[in-house]
Amino acid sequence: MKYLKIFIIIIFLMFSVCASAEFYKYLDDEGNVRFTDDINQVPEAQRAKIRSYIESESQNPAEQEAALENKPEQTSEDQETDSDLSDDESESLADVKKRIDALKSEIDQEYEALLKEREQLAEDKKQAKTKDQILEFNKKVDSLNKRVAAYQEKGKDYKAQVDAYNQRITLQNSKNQTQ
Repeated sequence: MKYLKIFIIIIFLMFSVCASAEFYKYLDDEGNVRFTDDINQVPEAQRAKIRSYIESESQNPAEQEAALENKPEQTSEDQETDSDLSDDESESLADVKKRIDALKSEIDQEYEALLKEREQLAEDKKQAKTKDQILEFNKKVDSLNKRVAAYQEKGKDYKAQVDAYNQRITLQNSKNQTQ
């Protein structure tokens, strides 16, 4: 009887271990960001560059909506006005290039900082043993994820500025060829 009780306790202890969920982020063939918990669903070519994430609590939907509502958006009218300005009325191409280069430098520095923080979190993950340490680790991961999202938005803004700059150069070259 004594051995049966010990056996049952051991069985309960074996199945009461905390489980963590890991998931992966990758780009599909159409360029869309995808998340999966099965590494076999990630294309083999992208497995070397894959990023794994640990499941953590996210902010509640009300906070997400509030964050989206506070985000300024550029209307199509603003975009048309920007593209309709002549070279005399807007900043010179050299000034635009300097601004784009400064943004690129800022993005590169932010990327390096994010990589260092990610490496630090990998070390912290190994040391997190108690529930409080794991909760603190998850808060750090949430913070990093928010900074990564801001970094991605900055990257999209950079790409839009580069595209607009390239379009201005193309228009200027086509005007010069017609004259």
